[in-house]
Amino acid sequence: MKRPHIMKILKVLKRAYGAPPGRRRSDPIDEIIRTILSQNTSDRNSLAAFAVLKKSFKSWEALLDTDTAKLARLIRHAGLANIKAKRIKEVLLEIKRRERRLSLASLKNMDTGEAILYLKSLKGIGPKTAACVLLFSFGKPVMPVDTHIYRVTGRLGLIPKDLSVEEAHRLLSDAVPKNLIYDFHLGIIEHGRKTCKAQNPKCGVCLLYSLCRFKDKIFYKGE
Repeated sequence: MKRPHIMKILKVLKRAYGAPPGRRRSDPIDEIIRTILSQNTSDRNSLAAFAVLKKSFKSWEALLDTDTAKLARLIRHAGLANIKAKRIKEVLLEIKRRERRLSLASLKNMDTGEAILYLKSLKGIGPKTAACVLLFSFGKPVMPVDTHIYRVTGRLGLIPKDLSVEEAHRLLSDAVPKNLIYDFHLGIIEHGRKTCKAQNPKCGVCLLYSLCRFKDKIFYKGE
């Protein structure tokens, strides 16, 4: 993967969608819960469920004392509520067991590789959730790969066809300049939502058309 190609893509994305909002470090426990809720559902549904949780509990410690069935009812907006409720409680309980408090502050002083291994050792935490926590909560140079990132970077030829999602995390984290991972991540997601959609991509109005290697790209005829 050639860095000049990545830089051209990033320049076009910024021209199309503007610079991403300034970095605000999120609480890592918030980030874990929010990312678990986002699995296999829309941002609208997962954020609605997260808002309900924040409103329902004064602290995440209070959530630990809540019955899993009640927790599932609270997050029903996110879908797969029973699975996600159990996963959230298990992860938080394990963090508290290891750290003796509900905190991931210890990750701040770990190197990136060590922090990734720590998070992935928690049951239910995969590469995407680990990367989101490290990028958005600690500013570590890790590329989270969700469905938009995987689809768009694949079409652009930045990752090989049939590459596993886990390998895509490693390849993109290494290829994109470390200080630009945040901008690149948010720009690609925005492009995936607005233009390079899974179904009926708007190829004919795509500003990345000339840089795209998607073999099935089409001329967009409008909605």
